[in-house]
Amino acid sequence: MVCNVPSQNASSVLRRVFTLLGGARHTFILLFFVVLTASGIDIAVPFLTRQVIDRLVDSLKHSSSSTFTTLITSAAFIFAGTIVTRVLRSVYNYRLFKAVAKIEDRIKTAAFANFLRLDTAFHTRANSGEIIGSLDRGGTAVFVILYEVVGQNLVPPMIVFIGVLAVLLSKNPWIALSVFLPVPIYLLIVGRLTGKMNLLEHEISRGFEAVSKESYDIASNVATVKKFSQEEREAETQTSLLVKARTPQLYGERTWACVENVQTLVAAAGRVAVLALGAAFVLNGKCTVGECVLFIALQDLVYGPINQLSILLPKLRRNAARAQSLFEVLDQRSSVIDKPNATPLQPLQRCIEFRNVSFRYGGSSRWALKNVSFKVQAGSTVALIGKSGTGKSTLVNLLLRCYDPQQGAILIDGRDIRSVTQDSLRKQIAVVPQEVDLFSRTVSENIAYGNDSARADSISEAARLALAEDFILRMHRGYASQVGERGLSLSGGERQRIGIARAILRDPRILVLDEATSHLDADSEQKIQQATEELADGRTCFVIAHRLSTVRNADMVIVFGDNGIEAIGAHSELWSISPTYRTLYSLNMDLGAAKEAFSEPASEPDYEELAPISRVA
Repeated sequence: MVCNVPSQNASSVLRRVFTLLGGARHTFILLFFVVLTASGIDIAVPFLTRQVIDRLVDSLKHSSSSTFTTLITSAAFIFAGTIVTRVLRSVYNYRLFKAVAKIEDRIKTAAFANFLRLDTAFHTRANSGEIIGSLDRGGTAVFVILYEVVGQNLVPPMIVFIGVLAVLLSKNPWIALSVFLPVPIYLLIVGRLTGKMNLLEHEISRGFEAVSKESYDIASNVATVKKFSQEEREAETQTSLLVKARTPQLYGERTWACVENVQTLVAAAGRVAVLALGAAFVLNGKCTVGECVLFIALQDLVYGPINQLSILLPKLRRNAARAQSLFEVLDQRSSVIDKPNATPLQPLQRCIEFRNVSFRYGGSSRWALKNVSFKVQAGSTVALIGKSGTGKSTLVNLLLRCYDPQQGAILIDGRDIRSVTQDSLRKQIAVVPQEVDLFSRTVSENIAYGNDSARADSISEAARLALAEDFILRMHRGYASQVGERGLSLSGGERQRIGIARAILRDPRILVLDEATSHLDADSEQKIQQATEELADGRTCFVIAHRLSTVRNADMVIVFGDNGIEAIGAHSELWSISPTYRTLYSLNMDLGAAKEAFSEPASEPDYEELAPISRVA
């Protein structure tokens, strides 16, 4: 990923995961006492078994009428204890699942919300598929750590472990020593592998993130894959990425298989030691047969969970690495933020001013815009023309405050847009790009996007003004029709008109329009031109222009050359002052006719003709 926050080791990640429990502290304290009670009953059951066995042995030696009663009573208590334990653990499991699921949802939502708030520079570098995959796996990892690893397989066994240790120390220290002495040996062996496995799990996590990134990229461009007959090649690429990701994973699994063998030997050694010592104590009369069975049962209670360590520790490391990826997104900070004292921007009344604005993209030594100054009166239209990559979109993005300029300022009615809230700024602006971005939702939801309070009649009125209502009503379910992923069930012209309807409904003070006609048929182009004129009426417009009619009708034309902005002026004066303008104009019009049309270019700009635009030196 492209996150530039410091990496954390597994211990730091786990501590952070555990801090998430703080929001439901009282719930987890209650659950602790529930599982403590259940574990206490589990430890008590072997004592009842010991009593049954000792009574049976005693009855074989001496006939006793009370033996049967003791057996029935003990069996009843064991049965009741089992039922109570099962009920308590069911309550514990459900409540734990519910609490941890809420934590997972909360942390995933927080990370996703932060991802959406990050600046455009981050999203330009980031791969959305990789990050969404990281958030999904990271949220699941938090759940696995808190519910499966800790809540199910660590806390309850740890309670049993401590309880059994206390019981054995009080009953027979030698048996306690034989049960617990192998445990530190096992933990020492596992601990030596911890650091190595931590690095390995991070490598594995990155490998599978690369697989997700590539899968998302191919899935979103599947039509292109088919057009170029690259299905087999892309499948082979997926296979090679999976092999690369699996290689360290298989090495890690082999390592833990060795640990499992060591664990089995340690557990077997402890069990043999308990059997040998217990048998010796029975033969020497130092304990009863029932007590020997009790020791064996308690030893099984301890070593059962320990046998799971070879599974739990790799799972813990693996999920800590995945959770770290989520925390990296959560910790990422935007370079474009509201100031602490930022206030809402009032509706545009007077003008927009670019004052000595200079901007370059991060990591670049070349200025995309340098010392740009101009002023646009409210209600005017500004045409932006130039070759691709010369800064037209950059200027628009600075107005939207997707980026902040390194030098200079952009002012709306005299207020630096960095001093107002981003939300209030963008609520005054509507953007209709060349390729309108639609969601896999209904037509109505796409038109009303960003305007949740819009009524059905307002939505249909916006569609009518955008000349979109005719094709919408022809769709299977009209405004309730799904437009498909990225709106691909619609034509380019239809998507463009949905975008215009969305902008009309937003009722912006400022309109940013990127004209798109090259890929449209004549009828669609004419309808979009008509809808655009309806949308632009009475608004302050920035148009990335591709039509000569737009350029001629604009109040101001900004010409972008290879080194940034080359000239600013009206259509009537740019022929004489801008080589780029002459070149672009000539591409769309016969050169001779163009020269004839401009045979007497103005030597000085007619500022009355340029009203309501004012210049800033």
